[in-house]
Amino acid sequence: MNRLFVIGLLAASALVALPAQAGKVVVAANSSQGTLDKTGVQNIFLGRNAQVGGQTAVVVFQKGPVRAPFEAGVVGRSGAQLSSHWSRLVFTGRAKAPEELADDAAVKAKVASTPGAIGYISDAAVDSTVKVVMDF
Repeated sequence: MNRLFVIGLLAASALVALPAQAGKVVVAANSSQGTLDKTGVQNIFLGRNAQVGGQTAVVVFQKGPVRAPFEAGVVGRSGAQLSSHWSRLVFTGRAKAPEELADDAAVKAKVASTPGAIGYISDAAVDSTVKVVMDF
């Protein structure tokens, strides 16, 4: 019993010591999109809402390290589940496939230059070219 308690305590302390990878959901700096709550972001990234700032949504996923926290903490689905979900939407003609870009810089450039684009980047990558609509 004591052994399990010690193991559990060590595991819990290791989790607390891990740095949290935080990120931001962003749109172009000149977008009319206001802040979004988690449900609003989910609706866009799951293809349920096709508008961002009054424009047709261009959903941009990132392949970088901020992807896992975004999928788990915001969308609530794994990468495989999201791929399957978007495949169904595209196959049935209900949505255009989201773009997948390599890193913060690529996502930020795409979002900043594309009306209706929305993506997520790490905290450190935020600058004046994008507007934060949600923290995660």
